[in-house]
Amino acid sequence: MKKQYILLMLGLLFMVTSFDAEAQWRWGRYRDFERIDTVVSIPKGSSNSIYIGDNDFYLRIGFFGLELEIEDDWDRDWRTRGRSRSLEYFEQHDHGTLKGLNFEYGFNNFLNDGDFPSSSDLYQVKNIGSVYWGLNWNHTSKVSGPLYLDWGAGLSWYNYKFENAATRLDPSGGELNFVEDLTISSAIKSKLKVTYLNFTAVPMFDFAKGKRIVRMYEEDDVRLAFSSRRGFRIGVGGYVGMRLSNKAKYIYKTGGDRNKDKDKGGFFINDFRYGARLQVGINSFDFFMNYDFNELFEDGKGPQLNPITIGVIF
Repeated sequence: MKKQYILLMLGLLFMVTSFDAEAQWRWGRYRDFERIDTVVSIPKGSSNSIYIGDNDFYLRIGFFGLELEIEDDWDRDWRTRGRSRSLEYFEQHDHGTLKGLNFEYGFNNFLNDGDFPSSSDLYQVKNIGSVYWGLNWNHTSKVSGPLYLDWGAGLSWYNYKFENAATRLDPSGGELNFVEDLTISSAIKSKLKVTYLNFTAVPMFDFAKGKRIVRMYEEDDVRLAFSSRRGFRIGVGGYVGMRLSNKAKYIYKTGGDRNKDKDKGGFFINDFRYGARLQVGINSFDFFMNYDFNELFEDGKGPQLNPITIGVIF
């Protein structure tokens, strides 16, 4: 099973990397400006115009004009100067779809009838230790005006690290029970890990209308471009997911020896999940919150727990 996951991850990474490179160079087309040090993206409009002369660069947007002095050796081909340079410029995502690979990192918890578990509940988790990881092939599509759609698919790993390290998951008897193992003297860790394949769609209001700053570096025949968003954006959408695997891991000491037990047995975890997702971004920082509408465990087979996750997007 691990080999299948590794092959799946490598295939997904290869596809995303190839599409992401294409999207970056779609943004980074500057062939009409190959001999200048600064590139300015011009918004679409009948009143906008640009002029490049031997010693100046002229940009007109509406009724306003801007005139800049270009370097003295403008008439020399930059390729004769070592083929090394860097560019920084703005682009506006005003049509089509951009593709990229997003990494997500956050923390997990549960809600039971709107409340977090208390210290008396064996399924209470550690806020910091219950880590979430996500890898998504994301698409950002222009809809209209400031409205965009973030959508895509990916993998997510939910780790629930229990506050009581002696907590054990017991699925015997036709339902899942959380019990405390009193037979061990030194419990170190107890956690449940669940892996999902997800599809997400979040309508976003981007008040900067897709504005990004692009940084391009070039050395000989190697070109590398990075972009980051600008402005404020917010959106609420949803997601659906399919469970791929789950396992419990227990670490404890007996007689000075460190022991590790893994249990991949059935814990009555729902095969599918669905919920709401909030995304908020400012410049290059993006925050998200996921809340599962359906419960983690099958109805009547375990405690009524709705997973909730908060984190950041890279």
